[in-house]
Amino acid sequence: MTAPDPVAERGPYRFDERLRMVPVDPEALAVRVAQARPDDFASFRQTGLELMLLGRHEEALDHLDRALELARAPRQRLSVWINLADVYRYRGDAPTAEILYRRAVEAARGSDAEALSFAAQHLGKALAEQGRLDEASELLNEALRLRVAEGDIELIESTRTALDGLDELPIPLPPAVVAVVGANPEFSDEHEGLSGGVALVNGAYWVKRGPRATAEHDRLNWLRARGIRVPEVAAFAEDVLVLGDAGAPSLAARENTAAAVSPSIGAVMGELLRRLHALPVAECPFDGRLDIVLARARRHVLEELVDRDDFDDDNAGLSPEEVFDRLLTERPETEDLVVAHGDFTPPNVLENGTLLDVGGLGVADRYRDLALAERDLREDFGDGEVRAFFAAYGLDAPDRRRLDYYRLLDELF
Repeated sequence: MTAPDPVAERGPYRFDERLRMVPVDPEALAVRVAQARPDDFASFRQTGLELMLLGRHEEALDHLDRALELARAPRQRLSVWINLADVYRYRGDAPTAEILYRRAVEAARGSDAEALSFAAQHLGKALAEQGRLDEASELLNEALRLRVAEGDIELIESTRTALDGLDELPIPLPPAVVAVVGANPEFSDEHEGLSGGVALVNGAYWVKRGPRATAEHDRLNWLRARGIRVPEVAAFAEDVLVLGDAGAPSLAARENTAAAVSPSIGAVMGELLRRLHALPVAECPFDGRLDIVLARARRHVLEELVDRDDFDDDNAGLSPEEVFDRLLTERPETEDLVVAHGDFTPPNVLENGTLLDVGGLGVADRYRDLALAERDLREDFGDGEVRAFFAAYGLDAPDRRRLDYYRLLDELF
């Protein structure tokens, strides 16, 4: 039986100081990948792994997604989950990696001890990188017990190496970030800002890490240069973004009893969105058109990253696959392109007009923003705020079909 080792069918590699795989000869591997013509499960998976080693993460995900589509046996699917998790971890997306690793662990537990040893070891190393050493140690020791029972000396040694070097695995903050938040910052997740993968640090800064943080940094600078109020960047290095506190609560924190406050929530959001959508599309280097967003939605569905329990009530009976099929069938023939936020909701607008969580900003149909704003305003603050929003935005008769379409699209994100 072939174990789901992500390098079981590999070219030469070595491990770096964080026990991540890196190619011994990147140039030769790049040539091999260029010549590859994958056409079945094994070859798509193999090429995907080699692309991961080369740091070509998007291409690696494409190939591994294809392998996932071709997987037939449970162990094949389990092995690709581990591989996909590795790609997300290597590109800096720790939360998504953890979801996939945990899925593999749970699928293997009680039914496949060999597969479980791989899944537990990979999850253990991922948690160690995040500084969650107690959880990491528990998983690595579980992997070690399983491997000792199997008697594979090489695998036993790899797990012992991970355990012995556990304290060296956490990924440190970059020096430029340490200079702002200190060597031992106090992280807290007990705060209002629950979206966007953000942590409150030292009660004064907001910190994000990973590819979305990098994307947000670029968009913050672009927006600031065009007069849109956004948080100040206190530090940015590698993939760590530190934002200064903007000094105001979000519109979502305003109580319904404060509806008489002027300007209203809907008016603040409508005015800000009108200004954002007035920015010149030709100057925006970020793309959020439907071709790109639907490709991401397809990936989320295929990799089972969609939380169907979070669907709106009128979509509660649908599966993610059914939602995606509807999006393809009902896709609008044209897009009314503007510079769109991508998640324009009350939690992402502060009382002082500051715009938050702009990592998904790009050229897209204006209804991508209008749909989410209308949905949240109606659900949380009532029809009056919806009317105020559209009045401030300057739209008398919104297109219901497009509003419904982009609200449906959001179910997959």
